[in-house]
Amino acid sequence: MPMRTIKATITVSCLLAALPLIPGAAASTKQRAIFQDDKQLLTRGPAIRDEKLDELRALGVDTVKFYIPWSEIAPQGPTKPAGYNGADLASYAEARWEAYDGLVRAATERGFQLLVAPSTPAPGWATSTRGDAVGVTRPNPIEFGKFVQAVGTRYDGKRRDPAGNPLPRVSFWTIGNEPNHPMWLQPLGSESSKRAISPELYRNMVRQAVLAFGRSGHKNDTILFGELLPIGSSRYGARNNVQPVEFLREFFCLDANHEPYRGSQASVRGCLNFRQITGVKGFAMHPYTRASGPRGKEPTKDDATIRSLDRLERVLDKAAAQGRLARKKIPIYVTEFGYQSNPPDPFQVDIAKIPGYLNEAEWMAWRDDRVASWAQYLLVDDVLNPGTGNDRFSRFQTGLRFEDFNAKPGVYDAYRLPLFVTLRGSRTVEVWGAARPVPGLQVRIEQRLGETEPFTVAAGGEAVQTNSRGYFMKRLTIPSAAKRSFRFSVQDGSIERFSRETPALKR
Repeated sequence: MPMRTIKATITVSCLLAALPLIPGAAASTKQRAIFQDDKQLLTRGPAIRDEKLDELRALGVDTVKFYIPWSEIAPQGPTKPAGYNGADLASYAEARWEAYDGLVRAATERGFQLLVAPSTPAPGWATSTRGDAVGVTRPNPIEFGKFVQAVGTRYDGKRRDPAGNPLPRVSFWTIGNEPNHPMWLQPLGSESSKRAISPELYRNMVRQAVLAFGRSGHKNDTILFGELLPIGSSRYGARNNVQPVEFLREFFCLDANHEPYRGSQASVRGCLNFRQITGVKGFAMHPYTRASGPRGKEPTKDDATIRSLDRLERVLDKAAAQGRLARKKIPIYVTEFGYQSNPPDPFQVDIAKIPGYLNEAEWMAWRDDRVASWAQYLLVDDVLNPGTGNDRFSRFQTGLRFEDFNAKPGVYDAYRLPLFVTLRGSRTVEVWGAARPVPGLQVRIEQRLGETEPFTVAAGGEAVQTNSRGYFMKRLTIPSAAKRSFRFSVQDGSIERFSRETPALKR
């Protein structure tokens, strides 16, 4: 999950803008809808879990993501327990799997795919610091691999829980979480030697995890790596994130010119006799933006928000060309995204501005055929801390619902029925959107010229069909296009549902 300092704000509720498409890019037609809210789905009991899963299904979500923290499953203590074998399910207490088993079973019964992330923190005995209470300092990659093997074995489709209930198979995995952030992996780097260290640590963990998935019957599954934060620092202090583009280059032992490190520079990074990274089928990213939003001022060249995923694509392609990554044109999965809102957090984004940014960011992902998923982090805001000041808002307010479960005005519907309209000329617009739950829906695009005028069906906008993931895009020719507002409607059973109105704002 992201640090608060990288949360974005939004400037308009939804916009009509003159924007070029990425040269040579084609739209993604099979973008998954990934959703994560571990608190609602894992910690509040089966009744709330099932209620929220049903809500996510109604929202059109097809993939549920959750973490399995190593330290939550493995035995604790400063020393490794006698006789403990991390690859053997018998070495783990059955009770520690209960919430995860329940979610895997309930989600599978409802038709969701699961994206499961075995992750740090590690138990204290498995790091380089004896009794490490945090569990992120140089975690033992071999022991991590054994833990991943145990997770893979439990969800290989052949097991039952203690009550005799079958445990469904999981076939979609991602390795760790935000290894360029000090909360999840340390040390990130060395300020004295001016180099990142965490990419080597994570590289070793990925290698062991891939082997472990193979040993537990998941060799041919979809396995992701990365899960990087989008914005970091060029300094390597203990509190500074490593910039994602640099992290990815260093992961593949490539310098700033995408050339392999040689000699002492390779040796200090663990890059001598580099072995190709195999077994992974996608790269996972959390492409949050700064307060200026998807099209605001971009961070430095080694950062990568939703508008600059091509920077990561370039590194991945260079790595493949250098023989350092087995898969060419590896897809990018957006696995976490969202915006913290005001209210409730007065230090975050005006809630009226969030819908437009959510939709614009999703549109940016959709138009890139390398992007294989879209994601929303949190259905319900975290509970606020007691007291006042910054500490009260130190958790996350990225939900579609407030802490009291009321839907955030505009935000909930923006996720359910996203809409983004692009001005392509004085008389031409492209209307893009999604009606998530059902493919092949008929969409009606409507427009109006002034706020007091009624909406009418736009010429050519009465018969647009959603694709297999619920998306549509339609180009319309209409007079005074820049002065009009747009919306669309779909028939949901006997109820006609409308997207919110999108004002025709020109930039």
